[in-house]
Amino acid sequence: MEKEFIKNTEKNVTLNVTGGKIDSFRQTEKTTGTVRVYENGCIGVAGCIGEPNEEELTKRAIEALEFGIPYPERLEGALEMEERHDNEIIPIPEFIPTMQAFLDRLCAECPNFAFSNKIGLQYSSTEYRNSKGRRLSHSGGAVYTGLIAQNRGSGNIFDSFLGWQGSEFDADMLITQFKKEYDAFFKPVDIEPGRYPVVLDPTTVLARYINHFVGELYASGASLLSGKLGEMVFSPKLSFMADMNPKTAPGTCFFDAEGCVSANYYRPIFVENGVLKGLLTSKKSADTFALPNIGSAQAAYDGVPDAGLTGLYFEPTAKSLKELVPGKAIYVVVAEGGDATPDGHYASPAQLAYLMEDGELVGRLGEINFSGDFFELFGKDYIGTVRDEPMKGGSLSAIMMDIGK
Repeated sequence: MEKEFIKNTEKNVTLNVTGGKIDSFRQTEKTTGTVRVYENGCIGVAGCIGEPNEEELTKRAIEALEFGIPYPERLEGALEMEERHDNEIIPIPEFIPTMQAFLDRLCAECPNFAFSNKIGLQYSSTEYRNSKGRRLSHSGGAVYTGLIAQNRGSGNIFDSFLGWQGSEFDADMLITQFKKEYDAFFKPVDIEPGRYPVVLDPTTVLARYINHFVGELYASGASLLSGKLGEMVFSPKLSFMADMNPKTAPGTCFFDAEGCVSANYYRPIFVENGVLKGLLTSKKSADTFALPNIGSAQAAYDGVPDAGLTGLYFEPTAKSLKELVPGKAIYVVVAEGGDATPDGHYASPAQLAYLMEDGELVGRLGEINFSGDFFELFGKDYIGTVRDEPMKGGSLSAIMMDIGK
């Protein structure tokens, strides 16, 4: 019999913001424990909320083997690793005054906007060990802003959005960038329908296709990518991975729910220089369909592991937006409601988009929509990606798309 033990602790502080003022504060802490045992091709799982009693959980997990849940025993071998990124970002007693001072400055710089929604601080630690000698430990944290901005008197639920996450809070950076968007917001501009470089968070588009990277769908032949593993499918400029590196994905654990650690800077590879290298699997689905397991599984504290994804990292191809898209481009900030057809055609409205020239915002565009085909969007139409612009820690990709009104 083989065994895994996992302990996870999460601490969260959430501030609710209304009209630029913090009006409530919530602090939570949650610890969970998990034991999984493997015997005769089956898995038994037991979990708890609160400080785990390993002996008790092990007993319950062994009893759960009687359910006969099939799962291959593929435990990782001996390895000891620790990643600690748990320096205190903002002391909790200082969190409210720090963030209220930030909001006061933001409101002063952007007086026609009313800000609301959430600001948060989160810390997590995870311990993993198994009966084959693997010992892994992670701790880290992140601060985030998820502020919506309403143009006073517009009647809209929201008109703009300030979303960011990082391991260090830089109020000057956030205010400087958002002030540029604020100024451009009140400068209406127009463009003719046609083909333009569209600059946006690449996950906005890829999220509509991520199911095609799931191992079961791939193996069934229902994925657009079926049969293409190991082939050049996209632009040679395109490389993207699951991001489990705490340096670029603050607060993220560097190993997956099954104790796998990627040798690629903690970034399991999906596509490398246009070649399809990996799919979303667990050890079970990888074993069942004879697929490579890239090591990005997730699991509930009391559940069987399954394919999962924490975040994505796109390899940068340029150092600045000006280098990436010289001349005119469209910068999309909010695009909700887009979708992709089964044959891969993608289309989405843009609720907020700006005209950009040489990397600088010119003015706000009216309602537009953008579209393209899966293999073209990430193939011949993929221009590239830049990191840490316009804000540190973020990624923006440029893709040629069809623009309509």
